Amino acid sequence: MAVADVIFIIPSNIVNGGVDSLGIIINYYLEPLWGFDVSDIFVAITQIILWLLGLFLLGKKFSFHTLLGSLAFPAFYSLLLRTNLIDVIGFSQVYVNNTDPDGTLNLAFLLISAIFGGFLSGVGVALAYLGDGSTGGFDVISFIIAKYGTMKQDFSGLLMDTSLILIGLFCMRQWELALVGIISAVVCAFAIHAIYIKANSYLIADIISDRSDIIQDFIQNQLGHATTIMDTVGGFSGANQKMIRVVIYKKQETELKNFIASIDSDAFVSTTKAKAINGDGFEPFELSSTDKKRILARYGIPAKGKEQKKK
Repeated sequence: MAVADVIFIIPSNIVNGGVDSLGIIINYYLEPLWGFDVSDIFVAITQIILWLLGLFLLGKKFSFHTLLGSLAFPAFYSLLLRTNLIDVIGFSQVYVNNTDPDGTLNLAFLLISAIFGGFLSGVGVALAYLGDGSTGGFDVISFIIAKYGTMKQDFSGLLMDTSLILIGLFCMRQWELALVGIISAVVCAFAIHAIYIKANSYLIADIISDRSDIIQDFIQNQLGHATTIMDTVGGFSGANQKMIRVVIYKKQETELKNFIASIDSDAFVSTTKAKAINGDGFEPFELSSTDKKRILARYGIPAKGKEQKKK
C-alpha cells in the first residue's frame, strides 16, 4: 500500500478513497503554504486517532488485529516518501516526460497510475486480511457503523470512498482526477476480491480413513476446526467405517491433504466448495440488534437470554 501511494497515487493526486486520499486533499492546500509534503504526517495522525476510536468502541480483539497494519502502513509510507523512492528508482523522470506544458499530467499517464496504484493497494489490503488483520483507517468507521447501526461494512465503505472522491472533485476541480479515482477504486476492489475472497473461500471435506482418530485430532488441534463424525457403510465392501466431515478454509486444503497422505495413502477425501459458512469459527451472522428483535417478536420467540433466565 505504501509503495502504491508513493509511486502512483500521491504524486498523481488520485483520490480513490481511504485515509491516504484525505491526506492528498489536505496536502493539496497545505503544501503550497508550508513548502513540503504533509500527507504522511496527516495519514499517521488519522490512523492513530481511528485506532484509538476502534479500541474504545469495538474492543481490544478487533483493535489489536488492526494494530500492526495501522502502524506499519503510515510508517512505511513516511519512510518511502521521505527517502524519495521515486527518485531512487528513477521513476520521477516518468512524471517529467508525461507532464503537459500547463503543468498537469496527461490523461493517459493518470489512467496508468490509477490502475497500477489501485491494484497494488488492493494487494496490500488483501494480504492484511489474509493475516486476519486490517490496515485500519476508515475500516474502523465501517465496523463501528455496522456494530451500532444497520448498515453493512461494504456499503458504508463504498459511501465513504464515494464521498471522498466527490470532496476531491470539489476541492481540486478536475474531472479527470475524479474519473481516474473511480477507476482506481474499482481496480483496488477487484484485486482484493481476486486475492482475499478466493483464497479465503471455504471447503467442505469428507474423509474416510482407517486412521480417522489421528486425522480428527489433527483437524481439531492443528487446523482449529470442529468435526462431525458419521457412520458409513461401503457400497462395494459392505464395511462399516467412520466418515469425518469438516469445514475448512481453502488455504488449509493442501496442509490437510498432505497430512492425510502421509499417514494413510489409501484414504478417501472429497472436497466441495462452499459458497458461505456462518457460525462459530467462521463468518459471524450479520444481523443488527434491531432486526433481531423484530424477527423474534414476529414469530413470538423470546430472546435467548430471557429464555434461560425464565428457566
